[in-house]
Amino acid sequence: MELNLYSILGISPTATLQEVKVAYKKLALKYHPDRNPGDTRAEEMFKLVNTAYQTLSNPGKRARYDLRLQYQRERQRVLHQQQAYQTDPRFFQTREPAGVAERHYRPIRREEKSFSRKDWVITMSFIAGLLTFSLLLKVVMDHVTGEDKYKTALTYIEDGKYSSAHRLLSDAIQFMPDNAAAYEARARIELDVYENYPAALSDLNKVVALRERPSAQVYLMRGRSYQQLAKYQKSEKDLTHALELNPKLWHAYLSRGEVRLFFLKNYREAIEDLTIFLKNEKEGSEDWITALTYRGFGYYKLKDFVAAEQDYKTALDLDNQNGRVLYLLGRTEIEQQMSDSACYHFYQAYQLGYSAALFELKNNCEE
Repeated sequence: MELNLYSILGISPTATLQEVKVAYKKLALKYHPDRNPGDTRAEEMFKLVNTAYQTLSNPGKRARYDLRLQYQRERQRVLHQQQAYQTDPRFFQTREPAGVAERHYRPIRREEKSFSRKDWVITMSFIAGLLTFSLLLKVVMDHVTGEDKYKTALTYIEDGKYSSAHRLLSDAIQFMPDNAAAYEARARIELDVYENYPAALSDLNKVVALRERPSAQVYLMRGRSYQQLAKYQKSEKDLTHALELNPKLWHAYLSRGEVRLFFLKNYREAIEDLTIFLKNEKEGSEDWITALTYRGFGYYKLKDFVAAEQDYKTALDLDNQNGRVLYLLGRTEIEQQMSDSACYHFYQAYQLGYSAALFELKNNCEE
C-alpha cells in the first residue's frame, strides 16, 4: 500500500475527525521518545504521525492533500496507459513488402519541354505564398485554440475542478507559449492546491520574464514559493517588492512576517508586519488567528511575556480548541511564574492532541 498520511495513521481516507484524533493519540503514545529511548525508528515514526495529524485534523489542509493525492493517482494512470501503449506489439505491426506481381512499372516518356525563368519565378512565388498562408493560418488557429482552452480552464477553477483546469492550462501554453496569464493561473494551482513549489516557481519566473510589469500578486506568489523552498532571503525580497507595488496587499504582510519571524529571526520587523495585517484583515478569520499567534510568539522571543499572553488569549477567545495556542500560552505563563495556570493549559493542549505539551507537563507539572 502506498505510504501516505492516511496509511501512517492506519485509517481510511473517509475517516472522521474523531477517528483521526483517536488514531493519532494511540500512535503518539506508542512511538513517543520517552517510551522508546534511543530507538531511531520510533523517533521517525513519531515525527511522521505528528505530520499526518497536523494535516488531516485541519479541514483546509486535508482537502488540499486529498486533491493532491487525486492528482498523483491520475498522473500514475496516464503513465501506465502510455507504457501499455509503448509495449503492446499490436501497435508496431507492419505490412510485408509487396511482391513482384504487385509492382507495376511504366516506362517514363521523356519529352523535350523547356521551363523558362518566368515559369520558375511563378512557381516559386506560388509555393512561397502557400507556405506563408499556411503558417499564418496555423498561428491564428493556435491562438484561437489556446484562448479557448485558457478561458475554459478559468471556469473550471471557479468550480473547483483543479485537475482539469491544470491540464487545460498546460494545453493552452503549448498553443501559446507566451501567454503569461496561463502561466500565472497554472502557478496558482501548483502553489495552493498541489503544493508543487518548484513547478510553481518555474511558471512564475516565466511570468516575470514575459511581462514588462508583473503584478504585485505575482511577486507575492513567488515569494511564498521561495519560502517553501527555504530560500528565505529571496522570499523576503519578492514579498517586499509586492508591497512596494501594492501597499494594500495585506496577505503579503502576513507572509513576510512569517519569514522574518521564523527564518530570518527579525522579530521586531515581523511584529510590525503582523500588526499591519491584523489591523486590516477581517477579525476572526483563520488567517487572522494565525497572525495573532505568530505575533504572540514574536513578543515571546523578545521576552515581552505580557503582550504575548494577551495575543494568545485573544486567539483562544476565537478558537478555544487550538492546542498549539494553549501550549504556547502555557510556556508564556511558565516564564511569568504562573505554574498552576500553565499546567492547566499544557494539560488542555495535550488532551487536544498537541503532544509537545506532554514534555512540559512532565518537566513543570509533576510533583
